[in-house]
Order: sequence, then C-alpha cells, then structure tokens
Amino acid sequence: MAPLEQAVAAIVCTFEEYSGPCWRQVKLCQAELKELLEKGLPTWTPTELRECDHNKFMSVLDTSKDREVDFVEYTCLLACLCACGHEYFKDCTLGPHCSQ
Repeated sequence: MAPLEQAVAAIVCTFEEYSGPCWRQVKLCQAELKELLEKGLPTWTPTELRECDHNKFMSVLDTSKDREVDFVEYTCLLACLCACGHEYFKDCTLGPHCSQ
C-alpha cells in the first residue's frame, strides 16, 4: 500500500480498536477517547492531562452532544492535528520530505 493508504487504514483501524464492543454503535466514550489519545498519540498528549481537561476536550469534539465521539467527530480531530502539524512544519529546513 502507498503511504497515504496506510495512513487512512491506520486511522480507521485505530478508531475501531478503541471504540466499544462490536455489538454497540461504534463510538468512543470519554474513557476510550482518553486511552486512544494517550496510547495513540503519546508524544502529542500531555502525560498528566487532568480529568477536567478531558471533559472540555470531549465537549468540543462531541458536536452531536450524545456524550460519545463518532467516527466523523474523530476525523475532525485528526484533520485539526494534521493542519497544526502542517503549519508547524511548513517552514521546515529539512526540505519537502521532512521526517521530524
């Protein structure tokens, strides 16, 4: 697979790995989202993110206000992270294939 295809597969598989049991609608509760962020983005997530911070984060992501994060809400988070990464690395002196 091409790198972009691998990235998309990783996004889908990671969501499915952390979302609840397969018998319920596939969404992330707050505890699952917290675990996904801490394990899936360990260098991007502060090591001591307080519970109130998780509550605020969850309320911003949960646009449907059902107290869970669905796949579309999750992809909005990832799109924001990609945009921030792009902004951060756009002036990278290592060239177009910046790996840091």
